[in-house]
Amino acid sequence: MKKMTIQNKIILWFSIALIIIIALISSLTFFIADLVLNKSIKERLINIVSTNVEEIEYFNRLVKHEMDTGDHFLKYQGGWLEIDDDFCHYFEGICTALYDENGKFLYGEAPIITDTSNGAEFTTVDTLRFKGNKYYIFDKKITGNDFDGLWLRGIVSYKETTNILYNVIRLSFWLLPLLAILAILGGYVITRRSFLPVQQLAENAEEIGKSADLSKRIDIGEGNDEIHMLADTFNSMFDRLEKTFDAERSFTSAASHELRTPTAVILAQSQYGLELAENEWEYRESLEVIKHQAKIMNEIINQLLFFTRLDQGTEPAYNEVTNISELTESICNEQRLLSNKNITLKYDISGNIFASVDRNLYTRMLNNLINNAYKYGKKHGLIQISLKEDADHAILGIEDDGIGISRENLHKIWNRFYQVENSRGDEINDGLGLGLSMVQQIVRLLNAEITAESEEGQGTVFTVILPIQKEPPH
Repeated sequence: MKKMTIQNKIILWFSIALIIIIALISSLTFFIADLVLNKSIKERLINIVSTNVEEIEYFNRLVKHEMDTGDHFLKYQGGWLEIDDDFCHYFEGICTALYDENGKFLYGEAPIITDTSNGAEFTTVDTLRFKGNKYYIFDKKITGNDFDGLWLRGIVSYKETTNILYNVIRLSFWLLPLLAILAILGGYVITRRSFLPVQQLAENAEEIGKSADLSKRIDIGEGNDEIHMLADTFNSMFDRLEKTFDAERSFTSAASHELRTPTAVILAQSQYGLELAENEWEYRESLEVIKHQAKIMNEIINQLLFFTRLDQGTEPAYNEVTNISELTESICNEQRLLSNKNITLKYDISGNIFASVDRNLYTRMLNNLINNAYKYGKKHGLIQISLKEDADHAILGIEDDGIGISRENLHKIWNRFYQVENSRGDEINDGLGLGLSMVQQIVRLLNAEITAESEEGQGTVFTVILPIQKEPPH
């Protein structure tokens, strides 16, 4: 049993259960049929005997035209018994016989010979055995002043019941096994078809495991049953695994690429300090370069780790109702202190705008956008920050008059590690190209939207639209 497949186990147990149920139903059917048939035969016996009683009349004398009716006439106690032609002495296996008070047979049919000298004894339906056979027997007296002593006896063999039961058994003998076979075959077909997606699921999963290609998915067709739900769950798991491995590969690739330069500088300066430096000033200069490159490495690692957490969904957003007017103004004032290339930062912020945001993520988003504006801004240029609100949204704008982006490259700015072509080699271009891709991820976590408009040589405008909170927190 342990080595059997689940499919075969289900079919086996289904077949055994079906056979047991059919056996129980057959036994119950035969039992009930026997009760019903016996009751029915007894009722018919009483009914026919009672009906035949009404077909007998007594006359003191008869005239010729009465005797020409086709009825049967018997001489009885100085008169005549007229037995109507509707009298059923044999009907559906039931025999009826007429006796006098002394038990003498007068008319009808008696399939068995019994002692009738005691008159009507079986006033209720009873059983009697004669020569090994079982019979139902019923006696009924004929009432009336002219019928003193007359009575009718009805007899029917128990074989009438067993014959009907035999026909039922014979029919069931062929019908029930046929139904069982059809049900088992139907169950086999249904079970096989139901487990076919499981087999496909196992084969697909094994193929994905062997090929180590997480871009493949389990395809078992359309459906909404439990097996298709399992396949969808596996596919969702593969999606997460693929994203995780992609993020790991991206992190490894980016880290190895971006850390190569500062690592090489640190090694070169360390070698210079150890082998070529001749005085304290040269030693300190080497250490300053090493310190600067270490800071760059630290920033690179922090950015890569943060972006990886965003990419994997392990950096949740703890949104809470925040006065983003005050937060935005505070960020702008801090960024003014970091100004380079003599770029002026101005802001126009409406007061008391509230939104549900994560303060840390909002701060990182705005800092990245402002740093991006500084990086690609022109000397003595201008950055303008605005925060307004309409009926349902807060509208944050970051505009610069820097180098801008061509239309054909504008959609690429959200790609990780992308940097504007004409800025490569510029002394300020020491980033990873992750800033705007990170901003896009943060915007999604804040349930916001971001758009970019730019013209090459004319500057760029970023617009972030956030849902606002109508009432400030108490």
